[in-house]
Amino acid sequence: MKKSGTLIIAFVGILVLFAAFIKPTDPVPSNAPKGIPDSVWQVISKCCLDCHATDGNGMARANVDFDKWDSYTPDKQLAKAQDICNELQQGKMPPSKYRKNNPEGVPTESETARVCNWVRQMEK
Repeated sequence: MKKSGTLIIAFVGILVLFAAFIKPTDPVPSNAPKGIPDSVWQVISKCCLDCHATDGNGMARANVDFDKWDSYTPDKQLAKAQDICNELQQGKMPPSKYRKNNPEGVPTESETARVCNWVRQMEK
């Protein structure tokens, strides 16, 4: 009985140590403005917030400021979202200089599709 008790304690100890090294994978906290799904917010956080948020570029914020998204009317949100989709699809956003200096901030085709699918849902 002592031997099996020791084995159980050792097994539990190994499980506890193993669990200590496993971390949840939530890349972006859920702080998205209302109406922007977390999956889309992940793309926006990666590709847009450096310029289109409070600490970003003034000219960029004049076009879209995600810190003010909730204050936009639903019609204005839709118009901005449509513009975002179009700019991403045409490769105009992020701008070429940003793309060169921040290649990790360039949206993939699937990320662009995710944003545009969200816009299509808004249009319904």
